[in-house]
Amino acid sequence: MSKIQLSKNFIKSSCKLALNEDLFPSGDITSDLLDNYQIKKIKLVSNQKCVVGGLDFFKETFRIIDKNIKCKIKKKDGSKINRGAVIATIEGKVKNILLGERVALNFISHISGIATKTNEFIKRSSKTKICCTRKTIPNLRVIQKYAVKLGGGTNHRFNLSDEFLIKDNHIASSSLRE
Repeated sequence: MSKIQLSKNFIKSSCKLALNEDLFPSGDITSDLLDNYQIKKIKLVSNQKCVVGGLDFFKETFRIIDKNIKCKIKKKDGSKINRGAVIATIEGKVKNILLGERVALNFISHISGIATKTNEFIKRSSKTKICCTRKTIPNLRVIQKYAVKLGGGTNHRFNLSDEFLIKDNHIASSSLRE
């Protein structure tokens, strides 16, 4: 079975694609109105109890925008945190922080949400494996399956080449049905 690899190149590529989607074709026209030299230090604080994830994506998003942004991660992916916990601090030009803010938060929110929900199912089950499927958003499979693992779940096959899985569609389409 395939192993999920969150390499630095994968994370960087994912962040670049997300930033391009958010900033193409004209960048952040609202933040262009701000003073480019104003420096701020901002705390990322959890708004609920959760299993946090996506911190490497968060950090890489800001690194791509401005290598001078200082991003200090205070928690580890997979950590169970309470509401109000400081997850990270970011310091740099406020204009550049705002450029990546939504992309960075979307990675954390999506991954943490899946990890947290998976963990809730794990807590409710006994002697049962909680597995994810291939029913993922296109191009987000690696990230979503990573999030399931953070929450304590088990990854089922990653793609169609991992193992056999005969479903009703296969039976209906074959001579086995006759």
